[in-house]
Amino acid sequence: MAADSSEAAHQIVLVPGFFGFGRLGDLTYFNGVAAALERRFAARGVSVVITEVTTLPTASIRVRAARVLETLASVAALGTGPIHVIGHSTGGLDARLAIAPTASLPTNVEGFDYARVKTLVSVCCPHFGTPLATWFSGTFGKPILRLLALYWIWVLRRGRLPLSIALRLWYWVVRLRDPFRRHRGTFDEVYEKLLNNLTDERRAELIAFLEAVSTDQSLLFQLTPAGCDLLNACTADPELRYGSVVARSPGATFRRFLRSIRDLYPQIVYPIYSLLHALIARGENQFVPPPAPPQRERLLASYGALPEPGDNDGMVPTNSQVWGEVIHAVSGDHLDLVGQFGFEDESGFSGDWLPSYAGFDRAQFEELWTRVADFLVDSVNQSPTDNVGTERTKQDVTDPPH
Repeated sequence: MAADSSEAAHQIVLVPGFFGFGRLGDLTYFNGVAAALERRFAARGVSVVITEVTTLPTASIRVRAARVLETLASVAALGTGPIHVIGHSTGGLDARLAIAPTASLPTNVEGFDYARVKTLVSVCCPHFGTPLATWFSGTFGKPILRLLALYWIWVLRRGRLPLSIALRLWYWVVRLRDPFRRHRGTFDEVYEKLLNNLTDERRAELIAFLEAVSTDQSLLFQLTPAGCDLLNACTADPELRYGSVVARSPGATFRRFLRSIRDLYPQIVYPIYSLLHALIARGENQFVPPPAPPQRERLLASYGALPEPGDNDGMVPTNSQVWGEVIHAVSGDHLDLVGQFGFEDESGFSGDWLPSYAGFDRAQFEELWTRVADFLVDSVNQSPTDNVGTERTKQDVTDPPH
């Protein structure tokens, strides 16, 4: 959080998505996002305070939205400045439900002034669902997810010393591929920021996260295209400015597969990414309406052509991410946009959690969050009616395209 004593400072609330967390050990979900926003706000001469929501990884959207509303009520008490919400992935759906005055949420928050929220920006959000959720909510998906969580809970509870020794041995075996540490990747980040110092407190933190996954997986069905269709039909959007950031990443190629062999983590994960990308590309599209004219113009300007029905970011169809004004459209995967794209510079390093080889880099990251920051600052002086024509209508949302 950026400290600021001004009561009129802008408040930004960051909402993580599926499997989201604010921080696990030294791992952060929004990696470098707060710093990028702060830099742009400072360049514009505007004060800002940034807060991340502590969410539940796979709980229902209704429960997660309650966490968002509680955070909004807390930051509203800090001053009189405008409030902005940025939701990544499922976090965008959580935010939409949280700011709907008619929503019935499991929280004690009363009397929140919804007019304080000026903008909602969704990043790679499945507004019309993702076919991936259809698979994970099926016969095999949920049990596998629960069993994996229970297994790692069992491992973490076996005691700190034997687990620490096993992890250290595993890490040094991995490092044999690069003994001189010329390149640090995702395995290095997980070990150095989370597993290297596995204190009792950190183990308890991981166990709590995994227990949340194993006990409540309601989110899985709600992210299906049919589940999001119901959410869209029941959610009355208040008058504020909506913006979206959309992404698409490349499918699998043999050349990229050969490139992945150079590093153990991509060697393991790239085939998984390729499978997920292919499953989404062949999935359901009947609930996704065509973009509104201003959205079409921005997508055409960014990509040179409208996204195809099968285009996706490895997790969410690209067309499902469009909601309100298209602030930015990039070539990148689902996690690139929140700073998990793999880099090493003077500020530190990060692994590439979803190796898609989309070419997303630090310059694109800075441009993306600069545009989001400008959208937030400029929106305060604009009326929600200025956004007319950039949102899909209720008829668009509920009726499939012809």
